[in-house]
Amino acid sequence: MAITGSQLARITDATNISITATVAEMDELVKQAKIHSFGVAVGPQCYVPYLLQQLSGYDTKILGAAGGRATERTEDKVAMALNSRALGCGEIESRMNLSYLKSGMYDEIVKETRAIKDAIGEDRIFKCIIETPLLTDEEITTACELLIDGGVDFVKSATGTMGATTLHHVEVMGKAIKGRVGIKAAGGVRTIEMVDQMMDAGATRFGIGLASALKIIAEADNR
Repeated sequence: MAITGSQLARITDATNISITATVAEMDELVKQAKIHSFGVAVGPQCYVPYLLQQLSGYDTKILGAAGGRATERTEDKVAMALNSRALGCGEIESRMNLSYLKSGMYDEIVKETRAIKDAIGEDRIFKCIIETPLLTDEEITTACELLIDGGVDFVKSATGTMGATTLHHVEVMGKAIKGRVGIKAAGGVRTIEMVDQMMDAGATRFGIGLASALKIIAEADNR
Protein backbone atom coordinates (compact mmCIF):
# COMPACT_ATOMS: atom_id res chain seq x y z
CA MET A 1 0.00 0.00 0.00
CA ALA A 2 1.32 3.44 -0.95
CA ILE A 3 2.40 5.70 1.88
CA THR A 4 0.00 8.52 2.78
CA GLY A 5 0.92 12.11 3.45
CA SER A 6 0.42 11.78 7.20
CA GLN A 7 2.47 8.58 7.32
CA LEU A 8 5.26 10.25 5.38
CA ALA A 9 5.26 13.26 7.70
CA ARG A 10 5.88 11.01 10.70
CA ILE A 11 9.08 9.63 9.13
CA THR A 12 10.26 12.99 7.80
CA ASP A 13 12.80 15.34 9.35
CA ALA A 14 11.44 18.67 8.05
CA THR A 15 14.40 20.95 7.57
CA ASN A 16 15.43 24.57 7.21
CA ILE A 17 19.08 24.97 8.14
CA SER A 18 19.94 27.84 5.82
CA ILE A 19 22.49 30.20 7.36
CA THR A 20 20.11 33.02 6.44
CA ALA A 21 17.03 31.37 7.98
CA THR A 22 15.03 33.90 9.97
CA VAL A 23 12.92 33.69 13.12
CA ALA A 24 9.87 34.04 10.87
CA GLU A 25 10.99 30.97 8.94
CA MET A 26 11.43 29.07 12.20
CA ASP A 27 7.88 30.08 13.12
CA GLU A 28 6.72 28.61 9.80
CA LEU A 29 8.61 25.40 10.55
CA VAL A 30 6.90 25.25 13.94
CA LYS A 31 3.50 25.95 12.39
CA GLN A 32 3.84 23.19 9.80
CA ALA A 33 5.21 20.75 12.38
CA LYS A 34 2.11 21.33 14.48
CA ILE A 35 -0.16 20.82 11.47
CA HIS A 36 1.54 17.75 10.00
CA SER A 37 3.21 16.17 13.06
CA PHE A 38 6.59 15.82 11.38
CA GLY A 39 8.81 13.28 13.08
CA VAL A 40 11.57 15.83 13.61
CA ALA A 41 12.00 19.58 13.06
CA VAL A 42 15.47 20.69 12.01
CA GLY A 43 16.64 24.29 12.19
CA PRO A 44 19.96 26.08 12.68
CA GLN A 45 21.50 25.10 16.00
CA CYS A 46 21.16 28.63 17.36
CA TYR A 47 17.37 28.16 17.20
CA VAL A 48 17.24 24.76 18.92
CA PRO A 49 16.17 26.21 22.30
CA TYR A 50 13.45 28.24 20.55
CA LEU A 51 12.17 25.22 18.62
CA LEU A 52 12.17 23.11 21.77
CA GLN A 53 10.10 25.76 23.53
CA GLN A 54 7.66 26.27 20.68
CA LEU A 55 7.08 22.54 20.10
CA SER A 56 6.98 21.49 23.74
CA GLY A 57 4.11 19.05 24.23
CA TYR A 58 3.92 18.11 20.54
CA ASP A 59 4.99 14.83 18.94
CA THR A 60 7.71 16.45 16.83
CA LYS A 61 11.25 16.02 18.15
CA ILE A 62 13.98 18.63 17.73
CA LEU A 63 17.31 17.70 16.18
CA GLY A 64 20.56 18.49 17.94
CA ALA A 65 24.06 18.34 16.49
CA ALA A 66 27.29 16.65 17.53
CA GLY A 67 29.72 18.54 15.35
CA GLY A 68 29.18 20.20 12.02
CA ARG A 69 32.18 19.93 9.72
CA ALA A 70 32.88 16.20 10.25
CA THR A 71 36.55 16.72 11.12
CA GLU A 72 36.19 18.16 14.61
CA ARG A 73 38.04 16.37 17.39
CA THR A 74 36.07 13.56 18.97
CA GLU A 75 35.98 15.36 22.32
CA ASP A 76 34.39 18.39 20.65
CA LYS A 77 31.70 16.24 19.04
CA VAL A 78 31.06 14.56 22.38
CA ALA A 79 30.73 17.93 24.11
CA MET A 80 28.16 19.03 21.55
CA ALA A 81 26.30 15.75 21.92
CA LEU A 82 26.12 16.21 25.68
CA ASN A 83 24.89 19.77 25.24
CA SER A 84 22.22 18.71 22.74
CA ARG A 85 21.04 16.04 25.15
CA ALA A 86 20.97 18.48 28.06
CA LEU A 87 18.87 20.91 26.02
CA GLY A 88 16.30 18.17 25.44
CA CYS A 89 16.88 17.20 21.80
CA GLY A 90 15.23 13.88 21.05
CA GLU A 91 17.55 13.06 18.16
CA ILE A 92 21.15 14.03 17.49
CA GLU A 93 23.19 13.92 14.29
CA SER A 94 26.89 13.90 13.56
CA ARG A 95 29.00 13.55 10.42
CA MET A 96 31.50 10.78 9.91
CA ASN A 97 35.11 11.89 9.73
CA LEU A 98 35.67 11.17 6.05
CA SER A 99 39.36 11.92 6.38
CA TYR A 100 39.57 8.91 8.68
CA LEU A 101 37.56 6.84 6.21
CA LYS A 102 39.69 7.81 3.21
CA SER A 103 42.84 7.18 5.28
CA GLY A 104 41.74 3.72 6.34
CA MET A 105 41.60 4.76 10.02
CA TYR A 106 38.63 2.53 10.69
CA ASP A 107 39.26 1.95 14.39
CA GLU A 108 39.18 5.71 14.97
CA ILE A 109 35.76 5.93 13.31
CA VAL A 110 34.33 3.18 15.50
CA LYS A 111 35.82 4.72 18.65
CA GLU A 112 34.45 8.17 17.81
CA THR A 113 31.02 6.82 16.94
CA ARG A 114 30.83 4.86 20.19
CA ALA A 115 31.96 7.88 22.22
CA ILE A 116 29.22 10.04 20.71
CA LYS A 117 26.57 7.36 21.20
CA ASP A 118 27.63 6.91 24.82
CA ALA A 119 27.23 10.67 25.34
CA ILE A 120 23.82 10.70 23.66
CA GLY A 121 22.51 7.68 25.55
CA GLU A 122 20.33 4.76 24.58
CA ASP A 123 17.16 6.78 25.11
CA ARG A 124 17.96 9.20 22.26
CA ILE A 125 18.33 8.55 18.54
CA PHE A 126 21.80 8.94 17.03
CA LYS A 127 22.11 9.42 13.27
CA CYS A 128 25.44 9.76 11.48
CA ILE A 129 25.94 11.22 8.01
CA ILE A 130 28.32 9.61 5.51
CA GLU A 131 28.04 12.01 2.50
CA THR A 132 27.41 9.34 -0.13
CA PRO A 133 28.11 11.66 -3.12
CA LEU A 134 31.77 11.75 -2.03
CA LEU A 135 32.13 7.98 -1.67
CA THR A 136 32.52 4.92 -3.86
CA ASP A 137 30.11 2.03 -3.43
CA GLU A 138 32.78 0.15 -1.50
CA GLU A 139 33.34 3.13 0.79
CA ILE A 140 29.60 3.47 1.40
CA THR A 141 29.45 -0.18 2.41
CA THR A 142 32.47 0.18 4.69
CA ALA A 143 31.09 3.36 6.25
CA CYS A 144 27.80 1.67 7.06
CA GLU A 145 29.54 -1.30 8.68
CA LEU A 146 31.77 0.93 10.80
CA LEU A 147 28.85 3.03 12.03
CA ILE A 148 26.86 -0.05 12.94
CA ASP A 149 29.87 -1.30 14.89
CA GLY A 150 29.95 2.08 16.66
CA GLY A 151 26.33 1.88 17.74
CA VAL A 152 24.39 4.29 15.54
CA ASP A 153 20.62 4.08 15.28
CA PHE A 154 20.51 5.47 11.72
CA VAL A 155 22.96 5.96 8.88
CA LYS A 156 22.11 9.14 6.98
CA SER A 157 23.08 9.40 3.33
CA ALA A 158 24.07 13.05 2.96
CA THR A 159 23.53 16.66 3.93
CA GLY A 160 22.87 17.76 0.36
CA THR A 161 25.69 20.32 0.49
CA MET A 162 28.20 17.93 -1.12
CA GLY A 163 25.93 16.65 -3.86
CA ALA A 164 22.58 14.90 -4.05
CA THR A 165 21.67 11.49 -2.70
CA THR A 166 20.65 9.14 -5.51
CA LEU A 167 18.52 6.02 -5.53
CA HIS A 168 21.70 4.04 -6.20
CA HIS A 169 23.28 5.40 -3.02
CA VAL A 170 20.30 4.23 -0.98
CA GLU A 171 20.35 0.84 -2.68
CA VAL A 172 24.01 0.37 -1.74
CA MET A 173 23.24 1.42 1.84
CA GLY A 174 20.28 -0.94 2.00
CA LYS A 175 22.33 -3.91 0.81
CA ALA A 176 25.05 -3.12 3.34
CA ILE A 177 22.81 -2.46 6.33
CA LYS A 178 20.27 -5.25 5.78
CA GLY A 179 17.80 -3.77 8.25
CA ARG A 180 20.20 -3.75 11.20
CA VAL A 181 19.77 0.00 11.73
CA GLY A 182 17.64 2.66 10.09
CA ILE A 183 18.48 4.47 6.86
CA LYS A 184 17.80 8.19 6.52
CA ALA A 185 17.72 9.34 2.90
CA ALA A 186 18.40 13.06 2.68
CA GLY A 187 19.89 15.63 0.36
CA GLY A 188 17.90 15.71 -2.85
CA VAL A 189 14.59 13.95 -2.13
CA ARG A 190 12.17 15.94 -4.27
CA THR A 191 9.17 13.79 -5.32
CA ILE A 192 6.85 11.11 -3.97
CA GLU A 193 8.22 8.78 -6.65
CA MET A 194 11.71 9.17 -5.16
CA VAL A 195 10.29 8.47 -1.69
CA ASP A 196 8.62 5.28 -2.93
CA GLN A 197 11.75 4.06 -4.70
CA MET A 198 14.03 4.83 -1.76
CA MET A 199 11.68 3.11 0.68
CA ASP A 200 11.76 0.03 -1.54
CA ALA A 201 15.57 0.23 -1.36
CA GLY A 202 15.54 0.33 2.44
CA ALA A 203 15.05 3.95 3.52
CA THR A 204 13.09 4.25 6.76
CA ARG A 205 13.45 7.98 7.36
CA PHE A 206 13.73 11.07 5.16
CA GLY A 207 15.38 14.43 5.58
CA ILE A 208 13.58 16.93 3.36
CA GLY A 209 13.54 20.71 3.16
CA LEU A 210 10.28 22.09 4.51
CA ALA A 211 8.95 23.41 1.19
CA SER A 212 9.68 20.14 -0.60
CA ALA A 213 8.26 18.12 2.29
CA LEU A 214 4.94 19.96 2.06
CA LYS A 215 4.85 19.41 -1.71
CA ILE A 216 5.62 15.69 -1.42
CA ILE A 217 3.01 15.19 1.31
CA ALA A 218 0.43 16.74 -1.02
CA GLU A 219 1.59 14.46 -3.84
CA ALA A 220 1.18 11.43 -1.58
CA ASP A 221 -2.38 12.39 -0.69
CA ASN A 222 -3.41 13.29 -4.24
CA ARG A 223 -2.36 10.16 -6.12
